[in-house]
Amino acid sequence: MVKGAFMTLAERIQKLLSEAEQGLVERESILRLLFLAVLTHQSTYLYGRAGSGKRSVISHMLAGFKDLNVQTYGRRSFNLPTNPANIVIFTSFDSGFPPMTSAIHAVLDEHLAHELILSGRLRPDASLSQAGISDSIHLVVSFPDTVSPNALKDLLSDAGDPANFSISEELKISQSEVAKWSEEIEKVQISNDSLIILKAIAAECERSNVYISASRWRGLAKMARAQAFFSGRSETSVSDLLFLSEDLWGKRATSEAIRKGYTDGMHEFLNAYAPDPEDLRKTTQELLISAEHYKNSNGNRYKTITINGEEYISYSITVFNEPISLFAPLSRVGTHEDFHPLNALHHEETRAKCNFMGGDVCKISIDSKAKRNGMRASSIMQNNSSASNANPIYEDYAKLPSEILQTNDPQIMEQNKLGLQDAHEKLYEVISQSLQSLKSLKALYTSNSEFQNDPFLPMRPYKSYMDLILKRYKALSSFCKELQQYEAAITQASTDIQ
Repeated sequence: MVKGAFMTLAERIQKLLSEAEQGLVERESILRLLFLAVLTHQSTYLYGRAGSGKRSVISHMLAGFKDLNVQTYGRRSFNLPTNPANIVIFTSFDSGFPPMTSAIHAVLDEHLAHELILSGRLRPDASLSQAGISDSIHLVVSFPDTVSPNALKDLLSDAGDPANFSISEELKISQSEVAKWSEEIEKVQISNDSLIILKAIAAECERSNVYISASRWRGLAKMARAQAFFSGRSETSVSDLLFLSEDLWGKRATSEAIRKGYTDGMHEFLNAYAPDPEDLRKTTQELLISAEHYKNSNGNRYKTITINGEEYISYSITVFNEPISLFAPLSRVGTHEDFHPLNALHHEETRAKCNFMGGDVCKISIDSKAKRNGMRASSIMQNNSSASNANPIYEDYAKLPSEILQTNDPQIMEQNKLGLQDAHEKLYEVISQSLQSLKSLKALYTSNSEFQNDPFLPMRPYKSYMDLILKRYKALSSFCKELQQYEAAITQASTDIQ
């Protein structure tokens, strides 16, 4: 960019980060996250083996600021500042070294730093707990142990020399700017879409009995707000929460709960734009079965009993000299779908399958083990783990007629006509919803494509996020084609029943 040309804040931060990344190989995302942590005052532990690049990342980050009051401590002296420093850094963090842990507690308890950075090679889950600061350190950033083969060439060239970088003076961030931006960041609104993700994480943490302090929740929200602010937005988007999918929490249980909550929240968020095609497929299948029932039941009134508010047809069979009662739902008459009937206890009987074969004769198939040994004996066998895991083999057992009380009942015929029309209307609603959802997903993908140049956007989670939207779009698009075929079939059935 030509010197003196106007830059937006997003462009300035992006250029600053690009210059700060020089000489860092496969540590760029860590650098950006550390910048964001410093700008939002989130205490951070940089965890990695000796030589993994922790010192270089810290050095490059500090070079992006000016007028910094930085206090760095190793293992020898802990003369803490009397006035709050901008950044306090403890290198070679050792949770078993009381002078160091006491100094860290003093910095935290007495607010002697706007930002605290720990750097070390002790595992965070054990060391932070031992030091008694696991709830005070908001982010744990892990450095990779290896360098990928594709990055090896850069590592062994001048491009991989951490000392080979410089940051333009006009890009550096002053402390007055940090203070001003902090006030502006607090004005950024947390969007409803973002709240879906955060609430899902909170729910999973509650289920998993994982504690997240109020200060950490506020810190996470501030990081999301900051990402939106530095990208020129007054409200957060889901893209500003993508960093939550990373392992940044130090404790395994916390990481698993947050990751699970994030995944659940992302699923709920996408469902708000477009229902899961699998859920729509189940709904459609139920409508098709219902339509087939109304079309093929021929207006007959059958002898039924009511179980849990639904009408069932009763059948009796004998298996290995045992009398067995089975109950098939009236709504399945006239269909071609296999289903499990209810047993005498009104529970689903998985050792039997029924199929009305498009009419009102019920074909009953029995699990081969139950057929050979009897239902009681097979029930005992089913409790055996190895037996229950095996896929049952069903053998045809009987074809039993349904007891008809009246044929061509005008009331039933009218119910069938209205039921088929209702199924057609509901299917049309599903089709309309699916087509509208396709438009919503396309708009969501397009709008989020504009975020790919956001300064603090984590690229790996972003790619996964965009792939998730695209996958949902393709699945829904494919399902819409199926729906149009189903609509034609129900429309024809509605014509036939006139």
